Amino acid sequence: MTRKETINTKIKTCGTPLQYTIGVLEKIPPILGDTCKLVKELTRPVKRLYVRVNTARISVEQYLELLDKHGIRFYRDEEIPEAVWTEVHGPFEVPIYRGRVIADKKASESVLLGSDLYAPGVIGASHFRKGQKVTVVSENGVIVGAGTAMMDPGEMMSSTKGLAVRIEHPRYKSYRVRDLPGYQEGYIYGQSISSMYVGHIVDPEPGQTIIDLTAAPGGKISHIAQKASPDTRIIAVDRPSKKQKLIETLRRLGIEDRVEVLGLDSRRITSKNPSLNGTADIVLVDPPCTNLGVRPKVYDLKRERDVRNMVLYQRGFIREAYKLLKPGGILVYSTCTLTTSENTGNVTWAETVGFELIEPPRGLRRPIYAGDTLWFNPLDGIPGFFIALLRKQ
Repeated sequence: MTRKETINTKIKTCGTPLQYTIGVLEKIPPILGDTCKLVKELTRPVKRLYVRVNTARISVEQYLELLDKHGIRFYRDEEIPEAVWTEVHGPFEVPIYRGRVIADKKASESVLLGSDLYAPGVIGASHFRKGQKVTVVSENGVIVGAGTAMMDPGEMMSSTKGLAVRIEHPRYKSYRVRDLPGYQEGYIYGQSISSMYVGHIVDPEPGQTIIDLTAAPGGKISHIAQKASPDTRIIAVDRPSKKQKLIETLRRLGIEDRVEVLGLDSRRITSKNPSLNGTADIVLVDPPCTNLGVRPKVYDLKRERDVRNMVLYQRGFIREAYKLLKPGGILVYSTCTLTTSENTGNVTWAETVGFELIEPPRGLRRPIYAGDTLWFNPLDGIPGFFIALLRKQ
């Protein structure tokens, strides 16, 4: 191993619980600013909680009136018509109790924002009884909240369902999307403002065929479906294990009849469904990635090999998108990560397959324009994100 390779494999934390090798941090483009400031920002929630109003069921005006009746104040977004938001407050001090509950990464990040802790997210519990106050920490010791234990330690560790801790003192406070008025009725969908730009940019036209190759949990494809006319053909594809949950989301939103759902490996869709070859006007690919733009994070560890493995995996979706598209059709490629390898690197590789990078809509207020690609910067208080539009030649 060369000296440079040795340096690139060293872990850098920037004074946070997050661990990235120097080689990974070097792949974050300079346009996003100071890397350590960015890493620190990833440990904090976004400044605004966003939901997307499902205009297939209710208008934005009607939904804001519904919230007002419940004494809840949300505001219209400045650019995305279907988006409404409220502030995220904090950080707050969290009481330290003798009783401790250790939560997994996903549950810890939810508790950080005020969600209750449920038994499946508990991986450790000690020094308390049911009804006593406890402090909730992540696996690496980050304090995320405190509240009342609703189970004894043994029950928390053995249960597969049920409320474990009712959180009364989170580090940050915001609304839980599922608890907002109209959620069960399908009036809203919890989605980051950054990812809403995919549906905003894809302005579906009558008669088009649109395929989402990585559709679960359903945010982007349901956004497009609520905007599309009845004769737009919309196909959502994801692994069989995700199919039912995707269908349930579309059903809650009242748009299940507008979307065909296929449960299969998207990288093999053309071999399983050859009739789709060359039929799509638009294909969406938002593949699994290193998730560097997702926030808040209580911990994370990424090495260069993680980036390399993801890049190879992502290219399988791009190849399949090329087969599905008509000549002149558009691939909308997006990720929730910040490495050039997974973003502009894959764009350059896609051009060798037969795509050409095309100009995105100009004048959008949030993204940073880097040539003809769009970057969303966590230092602006939003999730990190990337979008590129590629035309099949």
